[in-house]
Amino acid sequence: MGRLLILTLAIAGLAIADSGNGKPDFSGNWVLNLDKSNFGKSKKPEGMTLTVTHNGDNMHAVQTTNTAGGPLDVKGDWILDGKEHDNATTKWEGNTLVSDRRMTDGTTQRIYLTLSSDGKTATEKVMTKGPSGSNTSTLVWERR
Repeated sequence: MGRLLILTLAIAGLAIADSGNGKPDFSGNWVLNLDKSNFGKSKKPEGMTLTVTHNGDNMHAVQTTNTAGGPLDVKGDWILDGKEHDNATTKWEGNTLVSDRRMTDGTTQRIYLTLSSDGKTATEKVMTKGPSGSNTSTLVWERR
């Protein structure tokens, strides 16, 4: 899996919303269901976990990707106010969290994140377009 997708997943990964505003709450510990996920053209990792915390409009995610070379931790922070911060905008469209990001190499990404009605499964659709082509991944996360 390319570093770009790993970074995207960590930063955009599972965002948090204030449970008092009726939006889904993605906070907690998650494990990627490799069998239900589709990585498109990207290489399938050996495993991935994600820990998400929330404080107001700020979300912090720590993603660990298990690879043949060992674990890789990527940390990211997002501001969920619908305004642009560090070339990224994250906002709610109904109960779906949508994040748009521009990289310095011209790559763009759009991420859609939804939560199942029972709160046990989050689905993340990552669409990437850049100099090396485009890719769509669908990641299925299960709450631990």
